[in-house]
Amino acid sequence: MNNQKQLVACSIMVAPVRRLVFYKLRTWLDQVVKIVVHTFVVEESKIPLNPKDVDGYWYCAGDFCNTDEAGVYQDLSLADIDYARCLVEPNIKDDHPNRENLVISGVYGVHYVCHNITNRVLYATEDKVTLSELNIKTTGYPLVVKSALGVYGQNKVEWNRKKQRCSNSLGCNVAQERTTSSQDCPEQARYDEINKIHHKVSEEYIFEAHVLTDLLSVIDSKFYNRTLKLVNDYDNQLITWNQFNFKMIEACNILFSDTVAKVGLELTKKIYSDCIIENNFNDTSFVTVDEDVECAMA
Repeated sequence: MNNQKQLVACSIMVAPVRRLVFYKLRTWLDQVVKIVVHTFVVEESKIPLNPKDVDGYWYCAGDFCNTDEAGVYQDLSLADIDYARCLVEPNIKDDHPNRENLVISGVYGVHYVCHNITNRVLYATEDKVTLSELNIKTTGYPLVVKSALGVYGQNKVEWNRKKQRCSNSLGCNVAQERTTSSQDCPEQARYDEINKIHHKVSEEYIFEAHVLTDLLSVIDSKFYNRTLKLVNDYDNQLITWNQFNFKMIEACNILFSDTVAKVGLELTKKIYSDCIIENNFNDTSFVTVDEDVECAMA
């Protein structure tokens, strides 16, 4: 790495003072989680931050959140800071006229959420860590990854172009090597991230994460396809923003229901631990690993 510095990934529950304003702008994701959590990244060298003159802070969507507000939910990662700044420009507020080019393109909740922007900044870390690997609070993250939003946002072409542009502009081998790994295939990045999410659950049940991933692959693929269609419908002005959110909530409920039918309520709640899952589903015991493999191959 050319210019190594520590990044601090943070998460914070939406403060009561902001909650009334935030409520009016709630996306589908905010409505299916128990507690709304905001994730963001700052440069450690810039802490303490000055709210009146913020520097080294990656805005995601919304107002400035001081790291003090984030409490215990903080995690340090070493990163190529120049690469991080190129991938996602820091200190850019939502009303910046060139925000789509400097930060991320699209509409919040439809094409990206804060989790996606945070992952984009973390892409500049040596091991390209993601939120699933950090010890911070993230709500609804499995839904984000399994939906059309994926790991780095819905617009995969825009993201790949930005990585290529940053590699070329920096002119460094490390950055160029980053754009050739298997993780840069959107499908592979999504599969790997789902595996990481499932790994935390599977450890408790003593089976490999890929068993759960394969078992739920059809259900998760249907959820992805439903959400991708809704994004396309929104982009083509076939549905409004409110209709999009309503239909996304419906898609989440179908995902929950199908997952419960496949692996039981207890395991479903562990996969989507921060989500509001209906309690009227019939619980079933999780089938054995051998049966899982047979189901996954069927």
